[in-house]
Amino acid sequence: MKQPHSYRKGIPFFCVKTEGEFQRDVYERYDPMVVRQSALHLADDLWGGYPMQELLDMTHDYHPQDFIQDILGIGCGVGRWIASLAQMYPQSHCWGIDYSYQMLRQARDYWTQGKDILLDLSGKGFSDVLYLKGHQLANLNFGLANATDLPFDDNCQDLIVSSFLLDRLNDPTACLHELYRTLRPRGRLIVVTPLNFDQATSWQTLYPPIKIRDLLLQIGFKVLEWKDGIYIQEPLDLRGNCIAWNCLCFVATKVGMNNFRRMDTYLTEVRDCVSEMTLP
Repeated sequence: MKQPHSYRKGIPFFCVKTEGEFQRDVYERYDPMVVRQSALHLADDLWGGYPMQELLDMTHDYHPQDFIQDILGIGCGVGRWIASLAQMYPQSHCWGIDYSYQMLRQARDYWTQGKDILLDLSGKGFSDVLYLKGHQLANLNFGLANATDLPFDDNCQDLIVSSFLLDRLNDPTACLHELYRTLRPRGRLIVVTPLNFDQATSWQTLYPPIKIRDLLLQIGFKVLEWKDGIYIQEPLDLRGNCIAWNCLCFVATKVGMNNFRRMDTYLTEVRDCVSEMTLP
């Protein structure tokens, strides 16, 4: 794994994010983005349960069946999915990666440092300040990195999960290539995305969704599950207003030419070794 080039309040930075990039990134605005994401993903009692629990339940059956040693959450936000996996697999090493420092700071404080969170949602109609008790998950780390240049070695992750990220990226194709590089052979990639692209080139190259499936196959993935038209409601306020996200969920595993190239290299080394042993 690459070494971070700097730290900010305990969060390792694996890439350089300029002040201009911080200013342009809406997810670096503590209010209202971090508060909104914290309310959605951490304040279950507010909504009578976790609004996105369906996605966690639906994807659980596609976790690797063998021992899961390394788990990576890309675009982890305030850390709900990766933290749930860290709790589910306490012997695993888990990393949550995001490009927003403010999201990561909230995630780290809440999930690993045991810091309680007070959420003031009076602007959304709720009268009481919400108290959220923090956790101390020893097998979970958070870091800032670009999804197209991850700090992890080749073939090192057993499970990679990502939700509501792919369509936010400037180069989703490069991200999928990077996830392939990082995933172990027979590892699992689970992605949930509403395909709400904000780049014209992404609409052209990755829509309709069949183009994403074709790209996965070209990269070397094998698609294990493909579910489109999954509607997830994101609650917004006391009245019950919400955003309805029309999501695609796919599960893939790592196969393809890269594995065959490694086997060719291995066989070549074996043949060379045998030849040296049989020389007079």
